[in-house]
Amino acid sequence: MSEKVDTLDCALEVIMTLERRGLRPDDASIAEELGKPIAEVQKMMEEAIQRGLAVKKDGHYELTGEGLKRVLRHRELFIHDRFVHGEDRWSAKVRDWGRHWRHRHGLTKDLLESFYKALADLDGRVEELKPLSDMEPGERGVVVSIACGLGAARRLAEMGLTPGVQVAVVRKAPLRGPVEVEVRGTRVVLGYGLASRIAVKGLGGSA
Repeated sequence: MSEKVDTLDCALEVIMTLERRGLRPDDASIAEELGKPIAEVQKMMEEAIQRGLAVKKDGHYELTGEGLKRVLRHRELFIHDRFVHGEDRWSAKVRDWGRHWRHRHGLTKDLLESFYKALADLDGRVEELKPLSDMEPGERGVVVSIACGLGAARRLAEMGLTPGVQVAVVRKAPLRGPVEVEVRGTRVVLGYGLASRIAVKGLGGSA
């Protein structure tokens, strides 16, 4: 995707996030969140309005249904490309995303529903997500996606580790060793490779 499209998607995400926090997104607040000049944001939002992705009412912006769908698709593609494949060349080949997640990445129907709900509930920008393996001991977060093959996904689900659940990192072994996390009151040890494919939104604070 182009930088222009990425930036527009980020602006739409900011609108969605601020709305859900009970705020009224305007040019200044969007510019502050993105770290962009107001003039650049105004130009982006003019484009968003022209494309039917947002509307402006009383000086603030609201997403349309198409804008919301675009935000959710942006989040889905970002997670797929960044956390699953590590590159973006696969997304253009996918025609049926539900089937792709189920058959290529091991998400059952229930896990897929949890994943899409976690995407919709995400507070903030998808670019703020990081692998569970990158979290430090004491950090807490919410799992947004798990893509690690059918067998591993099912085992993690049986442990209670599913999209939408809170986790806390207890300890990490050095040199890409195992990661111990607490989930639903139980401690679980994950291999580094598996932990690196679990996308988490940090919550801040200590476990």
